[in-house]
Amino acid sequence: MAGERTPAAAIMDGIHVGRFPWWFPLEARQLAFDYFAYGTDFVPLGASATATQSINILSDSAFFITSAVLVETDVTGLIFLAQAPLLAQLNDTGSGRSFSNTPIHVSNWFGTAEEPKLWDVPKLLSPGATFQVTLQNLEAVARHVRIAFHGFKIFGWRPR
Repeated sequence: MAGERTPAAAIMDGIHVGRFPWWFPLEARQLAFDYFAYGTDFVPLGASATATQSINILSDSAFFITSAVLVETDVTGLIFLAQAPLLAQLNDTGSGRSFSNTPIHVSNWFGTAEEPKLWDVPKLLSPGATFQVTLQNLEAVARHVRIAFHGFKIFGWRPR
């Protein structure tokens, strides 16, 4: 049906039988690939604080981000919170590219564990890249924020 989004599992199933999405690089279609998730934690993200975490992409493969998830709890880790006022800025420091011109609300980047935010066009990160996530807490309450980027690795390929 037009307008439907394809979950990462369906993308992977299609790729395994040779049905690649339009954005999948032609030069990488014969290489090995596998599902993977990169994560980072802001534990705690202080009240009214801004913090940055770096994720080092392994040098054995490029990584396509297909979806992202954010889980937020109080500082005890026992009470789950609805996505509160948080801004996020995402950067690929290896290429020097930012994903947006300004920090934007986390709901634009992240879904929940039950309903991940599927990215319309996956973002490609090169092997050995450093991916930075900066969160700004707009509330005067500390919280724990755990983030995961889901997608897949492409082994033995380096984007041009």
